[in-house]
Amino acid sequence: MKYFLAILVLFSIISCNSLPDLNEDFPCVKIDTYTDLQKNEDVRKMFTIPLPKKWKVNLYFDDTKTSLYAADTTVSLTKTTLIDVTLVHKTVFIDKTFAQKITDDNKKMNLSEIKTNKVNLLNKPSYYSYAKGKKNNYSYHILNTFTKINSDNFLHVKTEIYGDSLVDQRICKALKLINKIQLN
Repeated sequence: MKYFLAILVLFSIISCNSLPDLNEDFPCVKIDTYTDLQKNEDVRKMFTIPLPKKWKVNLYFDDTKTSLYAADTTVSLTKTTLIDVTLVHKTVFIDKTFAQKITDDNKKMNLSEIKTNKVNLLNKPSYYSYAKGKKNNYSYHILNTFTKINSDNFLHVKTEIYGDSLVDQRICKALKLINKIQLN
């Protein structure tokens, strides 16, 4: 009985301190997923993400980061989703100071935060900021997620939506791709 109580207490402590899953803040139950996916890998082979085969993918790297930027260029800007996955070689502390910096950056870009939260993404502590505003005379939505990979690296995933057409659907479909990122 002692062991059962100890396990019960330990489970209660862990569950109280665990972060919510990103999907809990964006309930995307009835949203279709992209089909005809292929794995895409960054230049340094640090991560992979499945993306639709017809999307255009650009790769970039330098001494500080490795990045994969993708979008469906067969449709107009106001109908596509832009996803930029960047592994940054820098220490990050996802704390109140970090969250405030993101909020300040959004304000500088005249964006209104819709919601922010500390979450669990890729089984790692993360933070997201979902904001909207105007960019290049278009309605604009941006979802930034930041995931601490280890003491030396973090993953920044930026999802951009231009226009007002099917915004929730495009965000949800992007989240389904983001949740499939694999760290190598």
